[in-house]
Amino acid sequence: MKRFISTWKRTRRLLAGAATAFALAMAFTPAHAQNITFRFNDSDVNEMRAALDTFEKSNPGIKVTMQRTSWKDARDQLLRESAVGQGPDVVHIAFVWTRELARAGALRPLDDLLAKSNVQLQDFVADDLVMQDNKAYGLPWTSDTWAMVYRTDLLERAGVAKLPATWEDLRAASQAVHAKTGKTGFGFPGGSAASGGIWFLANYYWWSNGDSLIIKKPDGTFGLGLDRKAVADAMAYYKRFITEGHAPKAVVSYNDAHDPAILQALVQGDQAIGIMPTNTYKLLLKTWSDANPGKPTPFVSGLVPRGSKTQLTHLGGRTLAINANTKNPDAAWKLVQYLNTAPVFAPPYYSSQFPARKSLLRNVKFTPPEAGFAAQLADHTRTWGPYSEGPAPLGQLWNLTNRAFGAALSDQKTPEAAADELLREVERLLNAKS
Repeated sequence: MKRFISTWKRTRRLLAGAATAFALAMAFTPAHAQNITFRFNDSDVNEMRAALDTFEKSNPGIKVTMQRTSWKDARDQLLRESAVGQGPDVVHIAFVWTRELARAGALRPLDDLLAKSNVQLQDFVADDLVMQDNKAYGLPWTSDTWAMVYRTDLLERAGVAKLPATWEDLRAASQAVHAKTGKTGFGFPGGSAASGGIWFLANYYWWSNGDSLIIKKPDGTFGLGLDRKAVADAMAYYKRFITEGHAPKAVVSYNDAHDPAILQALVQGDQAIGIMPTNTYKLLLKTWSDANPGKPTPFVSGLVPRGSKTQLTHLGGRTLAINANTKNPDAAWKLVQYLNTAPVFAPPYYSSQFPARKSLLRNVKFTPPEAGFAAQLADHTRTWGPYSEGPAPLGQLWNLTNRAFGAALSDQKTPEAAADELLREVERLLNAKS
């Protein structure tokens, strides 16, 4: 009997202890834990998951599921989902998609959330691109642009003493590299796939010469800002690299600046010149460093070439937006605010990108090989402006331009014929939406 009583007392103490522990656990467990989803399109999956884990620890009432999709599918996928009341709570989109997605009803306005927070929209670059009908539909998250990238050892072997300043300088340097070293001069994404890189190269060439595919007229309507000659000249310029033999014919199959064929050629020293966005350049530098530990990098970056007027690339980046169908707007907003803090942009998190928040961007320390990107971002970028504000969906403008350039570069059509087709299609889009 004594043994039984003793055992019972011990059991009672254990049960009481368990009950106390359970009660304490319940005291620190939110009664209504919120589960939200965040769709992330970049390749920094492990780094972003680590950042989300830190967010969850600081916000024990919120659990974040990270979804994945590709950039080429992200926009259309969200449009389909939003139409049937679905989709992730927080979405990762391009600056230039924000207005289109807002007009389609896919995004939730953020004005009420901004009003009760300390976040100031004016503290972000490209803040105009998230506005639609005087409402904010996103928060700029990252900023980037494209710039030129050079292997200094190959330029030196080719006798190129200075980085090219003009488009003709670039072609001459590319020719010299091939003639003196047998290597590719300028290898670039010339493919015709949707959302491919030739779209950027086309616009940089046009802008540098004072032209623009889409302009906003004084009366507030939108129209073409260039003619057949301007379009055909850009096509002919890039085609000469192929026909003259200092860029491989295979560039018409390279759709992105991060195409392995381009990056591998640069790392291995089989190509001297490239053009790419910020995150791709960081990947290139890391790939070189991993393969050549302790050796100095042979890469420098520089401004895109000057045309007859100026030298410009786009001010690009990503926006964080909240799905119009979210059931947890406050939790989603907490995540959006957290992702725009300094620690998220530092190792071991999302350090491949530069922030869009001006107060954070001012503190970025650019390395010497990144000097060209720093200069480009500081003084030589423009937003897409009328492209995203106007009636023609930017995604369609992008795809039509890629297809037209692809046809010209691959000899399916003459530059003049491809230019005519592109301008007809763009005018049709403008007229259909006006």
